[in-house]
Amino acid sequence: MGERAHYVIKDGGSWELYYSQWGGYSIELDMLPGPEFAERFARGQRRVDAWMNECECSGAALIDRGERRLLWFSDCLDGPAYRAAALAALRRTWPAGWRLDWAYDGLREIAGAVGQDERGVRRWSGIPVPDDIRTPEQFMAALPQFELNPDVYPPGSELPRELPIPVPPVRPAEEASPATLVTVVRGGVTRAYMARATASMVIENGVASLDAYRGWSPVVSWPAFPDEGVHLDADAESAGVWTLRTLDRVLDEAGAHWPGWRWTPWQDRYHEHLALAAGAIVLPVPDQAAGLRSLAAEFERHQKLDAGTRGAATSLAVVGALTSAAEAAEARLRTAIDNMCAHRPADVTAEERALVRSAFDALS
Repeated sequence: MGERAHYVIKDGGSWELYYSQWGGYSIELDMLPGPEFAERFARGQRRVDAWMNECECSGAALIDRGERRLLWFSDCLDGPAYRAAALAALRRTWPAGWRLDWAYDGLREIAGAVGQDERGVRRWSGIPVPDDIRTPEQFMAALPQFELNPDVYPPGSELPRELPIPVPPVRPAEEASPATLVTVVRGGVTRAYMARATASMVIENGVASLDAYRGWSPVVSWPAFPDEGVHLDADAESAGVWTLRTLDRVLDEAGAHWPGWRWTPWQDRYHEHLALAAGAIVLPVPDQAAGLRSLAAEFERHQKLDAGTRGAATSLAVVGALTSAAEAAEARLRTAIDNMCAHRPADVTAEERALVRSAFDALS
């Protein structure tokens, strides 16, 4: 449980790694007051030696003092207009000379920027098989939540030391669910689809997945603006991808999934995708003014009660309820709250708050 975040402070050839259980969804709010506050806040978190992997990490920020660079990512869950407002405000609150970059390849990009082996933060590629388990029958007896395909792992056969995790197939999205815009050009005709998958999953499904879209109904409009998009031109064997989140180096492996195809990373430039879609789908225009109002409201709320305090309070309330229920049943409940409270807010000075508010006013 949590919204885990890493913060890295780099100065020349040395760097320090910090961890928060609750900072991942509010990275932008804790970076807004400028580099001095951002470093003060980061140093207030738990100092750690080991990195999370990218599945565990909801957001991260690298503050490079020597290079005067902020490299960061977060889910920015309030949509494209909110994220655009955060990026615009940061450009006003961080001094001239600082380079502000979005880490489109997520935690791997941040780890690589300090010289770490990016493989150490990759998501899990497989399920480790314990040393004392050799056959599918032993594996399913020990881990009944897993069911192994007998066509792949015949009864009595010896299992590998790691079972690969298959990529989930791409399926059509429902209007209420998060979705990725996928456009497919075939025979000179462009059709649009909304996929219940991330852009990375669309790419990892490979060229064979093109046949799946033939059975889908094209979408001509959608009520919400997507966070990601993939354009697949089967005629030209070319493709492009954009995201408002992260791609986690998926394009490094795109050639294996799409042999002979040429891929273009658009970063967050969704306009390039929509131009190629040639009117195949109508999407709502992100309301930039509403995004700025939402960011300003979240910033003020964050100063009164930040995400870490809310999250820890909720967790402690749940623990309290479970403890009461256990005691009523004459049972004992052992709890460990070490990571639950691994987050420390920092006070914004009057000058820092005024700086952020003036940025909001200038963007209004």
